[in-house]
Amino acid sequence: MTSLKSPRTKVRAAAILPSVLALGACSRFSGSVREVRRESLFSLGYGTLEDQLDLFRVEGMAPPAKTRIAMQDGIFFLANGNGAKVLTLSSFGDLLSMVYNPDRNPAPIVLAQSESQASGRFARPYPFLSPGEIAVDSRKHVYVEDRLPPDRRAFDTAANTSLEYVVLRFSTDGKFIDFLGQEGIGGTPFPVISGIYATAQDDCVVLCLTREAWLVYWFDARGILTSTVKIRRDSLPLPDDRNLVPSLERIYPDPDGNGIFLKVDYYAESIDPATKTRSGIVYDRAFVYRMDPRTAAYTDRWEILPYEPPRVRGEDEAPPRIWEFLGAARGRNLFFTTTGEDGKTFVAVYNGPAKSMKRYSITIEPEELQYTTLYLSPGGILCALMGTRFEARVVWWRFDRILSGGAL
Repeated sequence: MTSLKSPRTKVRAAAILPSVLALGACSRFSGSVREVRRESLFSLGYGTLEDQLDLFRVEGMAPPAKTRIAMQDGIFFLANGNGAKVLTLSSFGDLLSMVYNPDRNPAPIVLAQSESQASGRFARPYPFLSPGEIAVDSRKHVYVEDRLPPDRRAFDTAANTSLEYVVLRFSTDGKFIDFLGQEGIGGTPFPVISGIYATAQDDCVVLCLTREAWLVYWFDARGILTSTVKIRRDSLPLPDDRNLVPSLERIYPDPDGNGIFLKVDYYAESIDPATKTRSGIVYDRAFVYRMDPRTAAYTDRWEILPYEPPRVRGEDEAPPRIWEFLGAARGRNLFFTTTGEDGKTFVAVYNGPAKSMKRYSITIEPEELQYTTLYLSPGGILCALMGTRFEARVVWWRFDRILSGGAL
């Protein structure tokens, strides 16, 4: 595979966090837990037809491939790895378009008839191998992770990692444009991709994992590489001079500008009080850092306090539960989720400028936990694709109304 002729943007290692950020880092919890109403949008059956998903069917003992969801202006985009296709649907579940591998899918019927009637609905063939992560920009250009066939893969001996993934770009009408690699259009394949995101400026951010580090590739709307950041596992920031063990959970781009958020969990050694010996590690705290990818400098940070279940009289105190980072909405609103002792799902929204956190509850049925993937829009709409035994359901929770002061 050929790479770009122009020089590659220099990779920057993450800089040390300025000590001045240690001031005013603690968060405050405000208000009681309120429930956010769930809106059920549509469901899809399982199978290989054009309006169906293939979530669980795989050959041999291999795990199911990724299925991911994205949303732009009320239109949903589903990348179905097992089915080797990408579907576009309205919020009512109307199938608008499909890009699919014809070797693994039957010929479309409904979309083929609609396209002949010039309705704007279409089906386009593309030889997907295993589509996964997906993002959509304001132009309705679609970015899809795909795996390369074995003869096009490479190996990075320096990083000791296989390079076998690219980001495909499709136009609004489903036509293949090009693919992005490490250097940009037509570049070297990526290592394992864990996320693809589109920013307000229609930039594309690709997040990758290797054994030693996380890699963040930032491309502009033309597909030109503007920055690459390498965040080593052994160089994560520490909040103080204590001997803590950091663990980077997730990275998300900042929808307000050219920044990225990193959530780092910290663990401390546990000492057995009887023997005075080390007995393992225990959760200590968590911070979200904001980084400028152009300089790899940390520019802000916020402490995220764990979820503490309410105490029940006569029962032992339940241990705090760690928040999982869901992403960021405009206004530096950081979203997190966790599950209570009773299986109830909670969402926390931390506002960076105010340094305050509000907690909410949402409904996810136990039968929907067989497969769940979430997507947070830049405006604050939390979407979910959830698989039950019999169907896949698409729902959302309108946190955007809460952020704008509207009703739940």
